[in-house]
Amino acid sequence: MEKNSQSFQLKKIIKQSVAAVVVGAVLLLLSIGTNVWMSRVTDEELETTTYLNQYRIGSKNLTHAVQAYAATGQQEYYDRYMKELNEDKNRDIAWAGLEKNYITKEEWEKMNQIADFSNGLVPIEEEALALAGEGDIQTAIENVFGEEYANTTQQITTLTDEAISEIQARVSASKAKLKMFQAIVELMYALSFAYLILQIVKIVRFSRKELLEPIIKVSDQMLILAGGNFHTEFDLMEDDSEVGRMAGAISHMKRSTTDMIQEISDILEKMGDGDYNFQMEQEYVGEYGQIKESLLKISEKMKETLVTIREVSRQIDSGSEQLSCAAVDLAEGSMEQAGKVSDLVSLIHNMYESMEHSASEAAETVEISTRAGHVLEVGNNKMQELKEAISDISNCSEEIGKIISTIEDIASQTNLLSLNAAIEAARAGEAGKGFAIVADQVKGLADESAKAAGETDKLIERTILAVDKGISIADETAASMDEVMLGAKQATERMGEMSGILTGDVQNMHQINESVMRIAEIVDSNSAASEETAAVSQEQKAQVETMVGLMDKFHI
Repeated sequence: MEKNSQSFQLKKIIKQSVAAVVVGAVLLLLSIGTNVWMSRVTDEELETTTYLNQYRIGSKNLTHAVQAYAATGQQEYYDRYMKELNEDKNRDIAWAGLEKNYITKEEWEKMNQIADFSNGLVPIEEEALALAGEGDIQTAIENVFGEEYANTTQQITTLTDEAISEIQARVSASKAKLKMFQAIVELMYALSFAYLILQIVKIVRFSRKELLEPIIKVSDQMLILAGGNFHTEFDLMEDDSEVGRMAGAISHMKRSTTDMIQEISDILEKMGDGDYNFQMEQEYVGEYGQIKESLLKISEKMKETLVTIREVSRQIDSGSEQLSCAAVDLAEGSMEQAGKVSDLVSLIHNMYESMEHSASEAAETVEISTRAGHVLEVGNNKMQELKEAISDISNCSEEIGKIISTIEDIASQTNLLSLNAAIEAARAGEAGKGFAIVADQVKGLADESAKAAGETDKLIERTILAVDKGISIADETAASMDEVMLGAKQATERMGEMSGILTGDVQNMHQINESVMRIAEIVDSNSAASEETAAVSQEQKAQVETMVGLMDKFHI
């Protein structure tokens, strides 16, 4: 990485700033630790002094109590002495507290001397307490107010004051050192903080001068380039920094793009003049290479196209005259075709009118046939009614025959009765003569009834035969009428079908007539178009000759 690059410089400033922050943090921690340590030392000094004073107070309390008891003999002082010795235990508590704190070896030697002196007073105090308790006040006073006891207590007080002073001096010296160290740390912290502020100022200045201003200039230049203007001035100089390399890349892009645009413009101008023989001298890098390939492909394709067009135009030129002759022949043939089609239109029109008349006649025939069919249907219905009437007569004749048979049975029985009556009259003799005459009359009547019944029976048989024959004839007539009805119906249906077919043929002929008339119009139009085509082909021949001349101007 180049030392003049913006990234290198920015990283360097950032590293220095981070180092300043780390040093400041360490110094801040040291300062906090120094304050904590100083506070601890101060607390320890105060606690040690307090313990020493407590030890001295405990000794003084014992001395005062024993001296007061020795002088007065009052139990109150004895109890105070014992309370201090056994309950308050100020000296023991102070000694235990001193053992927990930091005390030097020399200081402990003094403390041990104080303890020895204090322990040396214990026998004297005990003896004085015992003497005062026995009432020997004078001896007790001599013990606790004597020179030995006074010197010892004085030595204890002096050694305690010296220990306190030495401890305070030692602690004060430590505190002074700590304050000096703390001052140095705070000074270094202030310097690191000032150095950090200086680095921040350098970062801001560097960002504004070395990054922001060049980026703004590059952004403005890129906006101008995006607008298609490649000829504006660009005041950033090229160097080995990132912005400098960016400025160089922009300048190179402007030059190369301008050169490529100029070359492409010249090539397009040549192509516009019909010159497709050109060479591309500029270096088309990256995506611009596609433009070069596209122009070369366009050149090759246009050369091939122009060659093809030239050949085709020459072929068209050679065939345009033949096309003109063919157009004239087509116009003449179209005129002749128009005449033939006109005759065909007249013929089809006549056929249309004839078929329309036939369809009308067929429709009337269908109507007549339909009416005849209705009449036949009525006659068939009447024949059915006649057949039913004859059948009824036949049934009545059969009933009459049954009645005649009954009459014959009655005549036979009547004849039998008259015979019995004649027998009975003969038996009666003279009295039965009148009855015999009646029997004869009844027999005669029975014979005549039987005879009449026989003749009536013969007539009924002939009537039945005649009725059966009439029924047979009626059946044959009804069958014939059914066949006639079926034939008439089929004929009517076929006539209807023929009428429908003729009607459809008329419609088809009408459409054919319209189509032929349309064909006639098209033929007339084609005839006119063929004449125009002949004229256009002449003009086209002239235009093709002109196009051939234009194609000769292209350099391929």
